[in-house]
Amino acid sequence: MARAFQRLGADRYRASFTRGELDVLRNLPDQLRVVLDDDDDPAAERLFPPAYAADEDAEADEDYRRLMRSELLDDKRAAIGLVTTTLERVARRGTRWAVELSEEEALAWLGVLNDIRLTLGVRLDVTDDLDGEIDPGDPRAPGLHLLYYLGWLEEHLVAALSAG
Repeated sequence: MARAFQRLGADRYRASFTRGELDVLRNLPDQLRVVLDDDDDPAAERLFPPAYAADEDAEADEDYRRLMRSELLDDKRAAIGLVTTTLERVARRGTRWAVELSEEEALAWLGVLNDIRLTLGVRLDVTDDLDGEIDPGDPRAPGLHLLYYLGWLEEHLVAALSAG
């Protein structure tokens, strides 16, 4: 399997996917936007965890949320916008589909991939580390495969960002 992300030089990266991977990835930013727009979505709590433990200082945590939630939400939306823009620039490159990314865009990808994984983990009720074995009879199997794939993408992106 080809590497999904690679460093091209200082502050430049290439994201490379199969057509099937690209089809899946193009749908995910919009799904994440829906989660961010719904304060009652259980995944939103996972994306915006408490700054203080509930038993430590509930008032300080509420102050933090009041002061920072909007800014954090804007940052997540901006990252989704960058990822969406890069997905619109993807072009065929041999047998794969690729796009060059700036460091800012690569970091946006990292944040969005992580947020999608966290959201998917909530949806699939994943509470423990998974061992890599997926029972094909598990109704969550397609989602778990996607969760592993997104983790694989994150791993390749972190390696590309760390290279050099």
